[in-house]
Amino acid sequence: MAGWPADWRKTVTHSIDRRTALLLAMGAALASTISSRMAVAAPADRLIAPPEAPMRYSRSISRELIDGSFITVSRDFEVLFRHVATGFVMHGQQTDVRIEAPDVLAPFTRIEQARDESGLFPISLDIFGHITSMQIAQPAQASLRRAVREALSDISTHPISEDEREQVSHYLNTLQRAGQRVTAHLPTDLFAPAVLTRRDEQTIALPGGIEGKVETVFACERDSRTGLMQAASRQILTTVGQSSRTTREDWILAPI
Repeated sequence: MAGWPADWRKTVTHSIDRRTALLLAMGAALASTISSRMAVAAPADRLIAPPEAPMRYSRSISRELIDGSFITVSRDFEVLFRHVATGFVMHGQQTDVRIEAPDVLAPFTRIEQARDESGLFPISLDIFGHITSMQIAQPAQASLRRAVREALSDISTHPISEDEREQVSHYLNTLQRAGQRVTAHLPTDLFAPAVLTRRDEQTIALPGGIEGKVETVFACERDSRTGLMQAASRQILTTVGQSSRTTREDWILAPI
């Protein structure tokens, strides 16, 4: 595979670099905190048993633009799970990227096409498959609440036109950015969801008597043999008045 040493699987198996060791140490220290914060949303229900063979992990994110069109960025990774004392380490390397976007966004497309997200790895998991690094994952409800608080702060510190249409547009754009902040973090239990569906909603009373809402809906399929996620999706719907926009993420974890 391009960019990887010929014996990369052997290297991963027999050697854990300094960054991986640091991530594992941090993950072990945070594991009890994360489990308690996730207790309501996604309680751990079984141990995972990842295969030793490489797998394909895919992530696709699609955002609705202001004109109703969509931009979709999809990335594939080859990943390996390795057992360690605290659970598992998921190593990975990006293998492909695909982008669907309007022609006007060609400069953005070129930037995304050249970007390699292999730096996401390694990812440390506990024995239940929950991500133990808070830098890349957040419990779903906590992530949404924080993003909405930041959006309200943005709204309160920027002057708003008195025109209602402009107000709605401004609030919608701001709350959509809140939804995008949610996608900056993976669900903590993405690779081993304890529940097949869940929904979280934040309704906000905006200035001028306008109501806003940010809603997330998560759904997944889980492999009964390994306990791992097979396919999952997260839809984020941002609504202000009668206007709405959608962001959708899709994940796949499958044998190669």
